[in-house]
Amino acid sequence: MVIDFPGCASVEVWDATRGRVARLKRPCGQYGGSGGSQEGTYGVALAGTRAAWIHQDGGNTVETYVDTATLARHIPVSLASGGADEGGAGTFAGAVFGDGALLAFTVGTRCDPDGAVNGRPEDQCPAGKPRYSVVTASVWRVGGKGPCPEQTPAFSGCTRVAFAPVGDLTVLAVDAGRIAVRTDTGVRLLTEQGTVLRDFAVAARTAALSGGRLAVRTQSAIEIYDTETGVRSSELPVARGITLDDLEGDLLVTSARDTVTIRRLDDGRTTTFRPGGTALAQLEKPGLFVAGKRRVTFTPMSELLRRLSS
Repeated sequence: MVIDFPGCASVEVWDATRGRVARLKRPCGQYGGSGGSQEGTYGVALAGTRAAWIHQDGGNTVETYVDTATLARHIPVSLASGGADEGGAGTFAGAVFGDGALLAFTVGTRCDPDGAVNGRPEDQCPAGKPRYSVVTASVWRVGGKGPCPEQTPAFSGCTRVAFAPVGDLTVLAVDAGRIAVRTDTGVRLLTEQGTVLRDFAVAARTAALSGGRLAVRTQSAIEIYDTETGVRSSELPVARGITLDDLEGDLLVTSARDTVTIRRLDDGRTTTFRPGGTALAQLEKPGLFVAGKRRVTFTPMSELLRRLSS
């Protein structure tokens, strides 16, 4: 959970086995409460007992960090960092996703259309590339004996999964040892060792991955693909403000402002939750977590299935 405080936020994990909350990042944490105009904490991900998140700071420039901590060690360390201008041109670290024991993230560079970062020709956007496009990127996961991109002495144990010297490679989702990434031509499904499993020719804004299904949010719809065959099994037209939150088996989770909707793909039945305030949701095998303005609620899977069947 990311808990907002004036000026900066904390990251907290509900440890169900001990019935307590562990605070992994204190408000303003290791950054000493710089209070920069760009400061923020978002994109939290959980893998086992390890959490990771994006910390952003800066004034005239935007500095991004992928930070991590565990339930056993609450002191955050940085896995990767980047620095860009206010428009986004420059380097970045982010796109953090976790599942099981797998925690993956992206480090990359966005091109500079006007030479605003340093004016070097090699940093200009290639012909046909929109401004601030990702022009080089690498996918990393926590684990292994190699150094992390940040190479902080306090934490060394990362593996580079894939590298694109030219083009996009941004992590969109992870599940069961697989990583879905956005490329210049669509979505690519990788193993955590970097083996390409399949490419999907679809322009993805966001994605969710579960078992044999890949859900992709496009400009006007949510499309469902079979990960084994690559065939699109269904397409659900959705309004502009609807976001793709998660996918677990045949249960699709979307949200719009204050409402979370669960749809069973096999028969189209739905149920909704309104937690109060902006709604966010994550669905796991045990059940559904829904975050509102002031609290997080949990609905067991048995109750969720009962609501869908009633």
